[in-house]
Amino acid sequence: MTITIVNNTGYEAFFTINKGDLVIAHWTHLSGNGKLEIQTDMIGTIIARANFLNTEYVSDRMQLNDTAAYVAQIDQDLENKSYVLRLVETGSSKPPFMQLYKTCTPPVSFILQMHGLFEQEITQGRGFNALNLQTGPGYTVQAVINGITLPTVNFSDENASITAVAVEDNPVAGFYKLEVTQSTN
Repeated sequence: MTITIVNNTGYEAFFTINKGDLVIAHWTHLSGNGKLEIQTDMIGTIIARANFLNTEYVSDRMQLNDTAAYVAQIDQDLENKSYVLRLVETGSSKPPFMQLYKTCTPPVSFILQMHGLFEQEITQGRGFNALNLQTGPGYTVQAVINGITLPTVNFSDENASITAVAVEDNPVAGFYKLEVTQSTN
């Protein structure tokens, strides 16, 4: 599915779009009077990173699944007398939440890379409880237009069109708003 963003302000703008707790577009640039499309599919990867006994360990990269639970665990590699940080995918016990767990004592950073463009880092510091990340169905969009930060707008349609416009009563003053149009599908 695709969210369409149109910048009708004539000024440079930056957009951040979240699908639940997950960032799917971060500070995406759009020139004045420009248009772009953002894929809403959860296309991305995840890795885990942890420091254990003064050594940084990084797991293998896995494909992201928004209905999964990811468990970061430090395993022994007896053959090489060392440790390995593994990231294991299981099913989420609380859909529509994606869950992040750790079974080791040091903090673990889970790094999600969306659409190959940017990374979102989520750190689980203490304890062994799951971090539950909402993966939908709602979306939020925030924009910075001509250096002005607009309020966050919530919407639910994964095929929505978002249009940035100048407020008509005084466009010179730098007042802008986001208009969301839901699809008819």
